[in-house]
This record gives sequence, structure tokens and C-alpha cells, in this order.
Amino acid sequence: MFECIKALAKYVLVDGNGQVIPIKNQDLPGLPLYLGRPVRVSGTKVGDALVVSRVEAIAAHLHLGHVMTNWRDTPQNVGFLTAAISDANVGAIHAKLALQATDDLAAMKLHAGHVLHALDPSIEPRGPASGYGVKKAATGALQHLDFAVQGEGSTANIKMHATHVSASLNNVLQWTERATAIAQQIRSADAAGPAAALLTELVSLTTAITDGKDANNDGQVGWQSGEGGLQQAQMHMALLMKGEGLENAPR
Repeated sequence: MFECIKALAKYVLVDGNGQVIPIKNQDLPGLPLYLGRPVRVSGTKVGDALVVSRVEAIAAHLHLGHVMTNWRDTPQNVGFLTAAISDANVGAIHAKLALQATDDLAAMKLHAGHVLHALDPSIEPRGPASGYGVKKAATGALQHLDFAVQGEGSTANIKMHATHVSASLNNVLQWTERATAIAQQIRSADAAGPAAALLTELVSLTTAITDGKDANNDGQVGWQSGEGGLQQAQMHMALLMKGEGLENAPR
């Protein structure tokens, strides 16, 4: 891209038949953002060139962007997956902090509350995470991934990697539900012993949410049911985006 700009190259449109169509209005805002990407273009033909009035991403790519790079109501408008990873990391940290305080019921309850806040702030609205929550973010990522698979412009690459990402996100939601229940039990405990007995599983679940889990003990973490977590979802989304030429897509 930068070499083309330095060489004073001009923007053109390549249609589905491989025909190269010159773009007459080279100064149209937004053209650099779509360089090398499949797009829908509106405009008027003037001679052999096209006067472009509008450029927009195709539906499938738009929803992939919502998963990875931007959404309107997430913290700082990041993608759903980024929001999920950020809050999941906070949850995992506080689960481990609780495990370091097994003789202190108040501390265990405090950190269990912070885990709850990270996973589902509709249950605990106060805490150190973003206030969005792993549950909401992973659900949004799963929904928009499905929109991408079903949308205009979906490809074999999208469908293949979406299967892997979806399996990991479904694991995350199942582990989130279980971890939420355990954190609530810890907060309702009336003695340190019963609360401490739940912490090992809470740490295991919050770690699985972030890093996945080697469920079949083969020495590696895959994407499949029971194994993939947010790390695996992110890896396969990166492969998906690269296959679509979207790894440097605008945020």
C-alpha cells in the first residue's frame, strides 16, 4: 500500500470478472481504508471511468469487523472478542488472588465478586473489569460470527474458521456459566472452609476461559468442544481475517 502511494499509483476497481475500472474521483474520502478489500461500490460511469459515490464493506466482512475490531457499545468500541479477552483476564487474575487467601473469608468473597463482575456485571455491577462482561461479549461475538457466515460475501474460508471459533466461544459460555455459579456460592458461604473448597475449580474454569483446556490430554489445546477458549478463538479469527485480506482492516 505505502509503496503504491509513494509511486503515485491510482485507485482502481477490479470487478468480479477481473476487469480493471479506473476511478475518476481519486480524492474520495475513505478509499485508502478499502484498499485491496472486497467492497460494494456505488457510482456513475463516465466514459471508461467510474465516479464513485459510496464504498462500503460487504456484509460478511462487516460482521467479522464487529467480532474483531469494532462495535458500538463495547468499552472504547473494541470488537466483541477483544472485550471478552480483556474482562476474562481480569476474572482469571482475581480467581487466583482468591486462591491465595483461603484462610480469609472476606478476601475470598471480595475476589469472587470481582470474578462475577468480569464475567457478568448484570449480577455484580461493581468491580475492576470493564463493566461489559465475558458473557455479553462472547455472546455478541458468536452472534456476529453467525451473521458473517450467513451474510453476503461469505466464503469457504469464513465458514471453515467460523466453525472453530464458534466451538471455542460456546466452550467459553459454558465455562462462564459454571464459573459464575461457583463465584456466587463463594460469596454466599458462611465459613472459610466451604468457600476455599470451591476455589480450585473457579481458577480452573477462569483459566480455561482465557487459555482453553487440554480436555483429551494429548498435550495440546484444540478448538473443539471442551477445549478451545478465547485464546483459540482469537487465533482462528486471525487466520480467518488473514484469509479474507482483512488482517490490516481499519478499526
